[in-house]
Order: sequence, then C-alpha cells, then structure tokens
Amino acid sequence: MFKKALITLTLSSVVAVPSLAAAAHGAALPLQEKAPASAKAIIKNAAFGQEVWVMLGSPIPTGWVVIRSSGNMNLIKDMNNAPSGYEVWVMLGSPIPDGWVVIRSSGSMNQIKNLNSASSNQEVWVMLGSPIPDGWVVIRSSGSMNQIKNLNNAPSGQEVWVMLGSPIPDGWIVVRSSGTMNLIKRL
Repeated sequence: MFKKALITLTLSSVVAVPSLAAAAHGAALPLQEKAPASAKAIIKNAAFGQEVWVMLGSPIPTGWVVIRSSGNMNLIKDMNNAPSGYEVWVMLGSPIPDGWVVIRSSGSMNQIKNLNSASSNQEVWVMLGSPIPDGWVVIRSSGSMNQIKNLNNAPSGQEVWVMLGSPIPDGWIVVRSSGTMNLIKRL
C-alpha cells in the first residue's frame, strides 16, 4: 500500500511541479501540437486535388484514384470536380472515376483523362479495355487503341458509323450494318 502511494505521489509531482513552476514565473507552457486530421476527416472535407495516404486494402472513395504506393500505404487523390480534359497518372488497379478513360499505359501506371463535360462530337483515342463513358461510341480501332466519339447532345437525325461491339447510347438505333461497322441514328 505504501509503495503504491509513493508511486502515485511521485507521478503527480512530475506532472504538477512543472506546471506550477511555469505559472509561478508567469511563463506559458508550450502548446501541444494538434494531432493530424484522420484520413476519414480529410476525405470527407476534400476538394479536387487533395491527397491523403491510406492503408493498402482500404476502400477508395468514389471519385478518388491511387497515384502512388509505398510499403503498406497508398497515396490517393481526389478527382471529383476535376476540369474537363484533366489528365493524371494512376497506379494499375486504381479505380477509374465515372466519365474518365485510360489514354496511355506504362509499366505499373495508367494515364487517365476526364471526359466529363466534353464537347459534343469530340473524339479521343483510348486504350483497349478502357471504360467508355455514357453517350460515347467506338468509331475506330487500331492495335491497342480505340477511337471514341462523344454523341451526348447530338441533334436528332444524326447518323454515325460505329464499330461492332460499340455501346449504343440511349435514343440511338442501328439502321444498317456493313462488315465490322454499324450505322446508328439518333431518334
């Protein structure tokens, strides 16, 4: 019992004496540094371009991509509200946000491009296997690349030749087929 009381007294004097001494001399104690915000708080309040390190295997929020990996951590970046046409290199296996495409691949990285808010009839070359955004079609294929075209906001009656297997946007129909191509028309 005596030993326990002695330890308690010793510990309390270690904590109390410096603060009493500082108060007696009118000095201020150094402020404790604020703990860094958690990844969850950073992600919740993030804006386009914000980066945060997360553990491998951590879920990646919608609109975020993995831009680097080190040890057991991934550096993720917020691509929400990125300007149309914005490009960024991401790790293989990184999620690709909606409206983005893969335009290049090199080693363990893919270069992706934001096609959200792209102009009507814009054309872009993408890697085979790249996601194709809603309203876009495949109009040409060459080796490891596909050329895609934006048909969003196309006028009624417009016709476009697309590759067989290309997605057909809502409001379009196939009016003719020839070899490896389909002619589609906007209703």
